[in-house]
Order: sequence, then structure tokens, then C-alpha cells
Amino acid sequence: MTGKAAVLMYYGPSNKYSVNALVAVLDLLDEIDVYLVEDYVKTPFLARSLLNKYNTVIIGMSFNTLMLTDKKFLDTIFLLNKNKSRNIITIAGGPHPSGDPIGSIESLKFDYVIIGEGERSLPKLVEELTEKGDPYNVEGVFAKDDSGKFVFKKRPRIIDLDEYHPFPFWRYLFGAIEITRGCPIGCKYCQVTYMHGPILRHRSIENILYYLDIMGRHELKDWRFITPNSLCYGMRGYEREPRLEIIEELLDKMSLLSRKYNGRIFYGTFPSEVRPEHLTHEAAKVLRKYVSNKNIIIGAQSGSNRVLKYIGRKHTIEDVYEAVEAAIKNGFTPDVDYIIGLPGEQKEDLEETLVSIKKITSMGGRVHLHVFLPLPGTPFSMAPPGRIPDWFKKEVYKLLGKGKLYGQWKMQEELAEKIHELRIKGIIMPHKKYILQAK
Repeated sequence: MTGKAAVLMYYGPSNKYSVNALVAVLDLLDEIDVYLVEDYVKTPFLARSLLNKYNTVIIGMSFNTLMLTDKKFLDTIFLLNKNKSRNIITIAGGPHPSGDPIGSIESLKFDYVIIGEGERSLPKLVEELTEKGDPYNVEGVFAKDDSGKFVFKKRPRIIDLDEYHPFPFWRYLFGAIEITRGCPIGCKYCQVTYMHGPILRHRSIENILYYLDIMGRHELKDWRFITPNSLCYGMRGYEREPRLEIIEELLDKMSLLSRKYNGRIFYGTFPSEVRPEHLTHEAAKVLRKYVSNKNIIIGAQSGSNRVLKYIGRKHTIEDVYEAVEAAIKNGFTPDVDYIIGLPGEQKEDLEETLVSIKKITSMGGRVHLHVFLPLPGTPFSMAPPGRIPDWFKKEVYKLLGKGKLYGQWKMQEELAEKIHELRIKGIIMPHKKYILQAK
């Protein structure tokens, strides 16, 4: 006897945080069993085997653009959608499908794409598919109807983080807790604003403590957090000054709870960072009082104020210097992110960037070097792939040898080129009408 429906989702290191949140809502559905597969290559075969037990198998794939540059992953997607039967339905979501819904339908051959956050859209879509309802009427779902026309109703209203679990702890699956979603900045190279919108939403302190307590009871003692900017907690929009009274209340209450479990708070570091204008001496002092991390990640991105203005960063290189000084004076090692190869970047801008890098390293900071990636769904999605000029690389290697700089820029140059090639081949199909708009 077969059951009603199963949902099969790939669960890997690159998507586990987002899948954690989605599994947490899917598990609440009646008569739907949710399976996770850690080896994506097995997904097509597991889906077929599940048809022996279920009438319908829905495959959910949450992925980013970098995952598509892995030929093995891309071939698995092609195989998955080529060999599916009418009882196997495929849904794509996450940063890449949200930024390239047309390519995800036309080239990758998914049946449906969920654009933006999926906590509301995915369970509703699963219900419509299993109840033989109208999937095209689900907010946030992009698809192609029987006439061959693209359909997209609209995005659902943004979610309240307090209403959703950050992870399905009943499955003993845990991860970093998302404490803030959305970003009002809208940097032209970054997908965050265009995927989650510009409105900041914060998980309440009480809600954060609830999940930290669960983690503590499961002997998970290292506590990390997901946020576009660790010092934006409590803000209602973009503000130059951090709301330190709210941040300190959060950290103080987390610290009290951590003593119960001998836990450690990692804040302002992986998997998040801080904006430089928010890392004042007062902010660094508050962080030093409570956190266990010895480093703070600061997003600089360029040493040229002209480039910073063009890409929409809303801070200056002088803000970065002040943040580095504040971090060092309060006992942190600042790891400062830079992106090379940004659209519009000229040699003079790179020279200014090099000057700033040398200044930061002379102050005692470290530089984390990146290469620009033309990500779908961003204003820079059609830009050429980023590259580091040879003359700049020579200076980079000098700093690398001194232990003052690190990064995977070589690999990122290759990834940027692969993303460009996917666009040339038509696998990525950005369309101006469907480029994500911050609403």
C-alpha cells in the first residue's frame, strides 16, 4: 500500500542552514514524509525507489550558483529532471533559482521555482500538489503553465522569524540561528537584499534564547548566528549607529544562559560579519565583554571610495580604518573582506585598494581576499567575471608570505569564469523582467 506523498531534499554543507528551516516547516504537514539525502548523486535513484511506497514524490533542491559550477552537481540536476516520471515533481529554491527562475525552468527543467524565502511558499506548494489543487496560485512560485506561459503571482508577505523554527531540533539537526533577515543596503553584487528584501526582521531575544537552550540541552556548546550584519540587531532600517543597548541585552542574556551549559558565543564572525561604520569603539567594547571569538569579520570590499559609492556600500574606506582600530584596541583580530574585479573598477581604484590593504595589515589586521562573482538576481549579474591583474597578484603574494592575507581568489577566478560560461551556454538565463526586485 502506498502513502500519500514524500518530499526528498538534498542536505549538504552548502545549503544546510536553509534546508534546516524548510524541513522544520515541512515536518508540520499532515501525511507528508520528509527525507534528506546527503549525497546529491543518489537523489534521482532514491526518488524512484520512494515511488514504491508513495503516490507522489516531490524533490526539493535548494542551491546557490557556485554549486552549479560543479559539473557533477549540474549533471545530477540534468539527470534528475530528464528521467522523472509524472509522479515525480521537482522544485528548485534558494539563491540561484531565485535569481534565475527562467533558467531553472527552461534550462535545468525544474517544474517549479520558489523565489525568495520559502517558509510560506514551499509547504503551500506541497499541499497544492498533493491535493491536486492549483500550484500556480501559490504566492512566491514561478512556473510554466500548460500553455507554455510563465506564471508568477507575487511574493508572499515577509515572514516573522519568531513564527518559524531555525532548525528541526526534533530530528537532532542543528545549526547557526538566523537572528536577522533582510538587508536595506542593496549592494549591487550581493543577492541578500534582492532575495530577502530590504526590510530588517529580527528574531526576538526570548526566541533566540529558547533555541539556544535547546542546543545547550543537546550539549551543543558553540553558538553561532546568521545575520547580514551582526551589529544591525534591533535596527528598523539602515542606521549609522548600532543599537548597542539592544545588542548588549541580547548578548548579556545569552551569556547568562551560556554559563548554564558552559557554552561559547561567536558573534561578529563566521557565518556572519559586521559593517565597518557600525564597529565603533563602544560596539567593540560590548562585543569583547561577551563573545568567545578572537576575530571579527569586517566587510570593506574596496579601498576606493569611488567604487564603494558605485556598488552601493554606504560606507567609506575611512570607516574601515576606524573599525579596524576599534577591533584591535579591544583585543580582536580584524579579518577584512575585499572583493577584486568589481564592475567599473579601474587601475587607480586597485592602487587605492592596495594602499588600504597595506595600511590595514600594518595596523595589525588581516585581509581576506575575494574575486567578484556575477551572481544572478543582482544588478551586476550580467557583468564580466572578476579577475585580479598580474601586477596586483605580485603584491598579494608578498602579503600572503607574511601571513597578512589569505583567501581562495585563485579558485574564485575560475568560478567566476565558469558562471560566465554557464550564462553563455544558456544554462543561466537572466531576464531583466525577472531580476529580483527589492520590495
